[in-house]
Amino acid sequence: MSAFKPLYEELDEWNFDGDEVMLWWRDDDAVADTASLQQLFSLSTKYDLPLALAIIPGELEDSLVRVVKNYPLVQVLQHGVRHENNAPDGEKKQELSANAELDVLQADIAKGLALLSKKFDQQFLPVMVPPWNRIDDKVIALLTQLEFLGLSCFTARKQPEVAENIWLVNTHVDIINWKSGKVFAGVEECVSQLVSHLKAKRTGVADRAEPTGLMTHHLVHDQESWEFLRQLFAILDEHPAVTWLSAERAFQTKWRT
Repeated sequence: MSAFKPLYEELDEWNFDGDEVMLWWRDDDAVADTASLQQLFSLSTKYDLPLALAIIPGELEDSLVRVVKNYPLVQVLQHGVRHENNAPDGEKKQELSANAELDVLQADIAKGLALLSKKFDQQFLPVMVPPWNRIDDKVIALLTQLEFLGLSCFTARKQPEVAENIWLVNTHVDIINWKSGKVFAGVEECVSQLVSHLKAKRTGVADRAEPTGLMTHHLVHDQESWEFLRQLFAILDEHPAVTWLSAERAFQTKWRT
């Protein structure tokens, strides 16, 4: 457990000050009920952890709708439209890009919003999770017209509100190394990302009000990824400073009353 030592020490710093370590968990790219999704739900259930599931509306299968309803700890967010790249050749992948026809993109986003709202009802929150964690400012403006209430990308936010009524709550720990072939990033790297954001908040470098977000992608998890999550959740479950937030609490909003 020596690789987790920096995390223990950082959590103890928060506990010594009598402060809460606020965390939230987002998993991306869900489309169907799979064996890996069941592993994800099993961890959520075992440790009583709220889970924000970012679902691709254009790829949604009925099996996912049926199974999500059995897990009240799961809340649904919108993961783009079809997870298709609209960026020009040579640029980083981005679906929610100004390079797309904005009126068509707005209509597609609206269809996805309506579909997820209908299928998941109270479990759905109008929060956009951009594929590849990238979104153009012009597309953010479209979200306000469609009555989205939140946006979630990656890295520490610079401000809590990115547009009128659009609350930004990001993730800060990515357990996958995408450049090396979608493999586990390693315990040291994941712990370093987690501790880095917590320390930045504690010392006033980052927004202290932003909960620290764990980002997972159940469809590409290898055995090392699952083992890391089991160890991490067990450690966090035992520490008195840690509080896990649902997506609803993380975004400080309730869509329906």
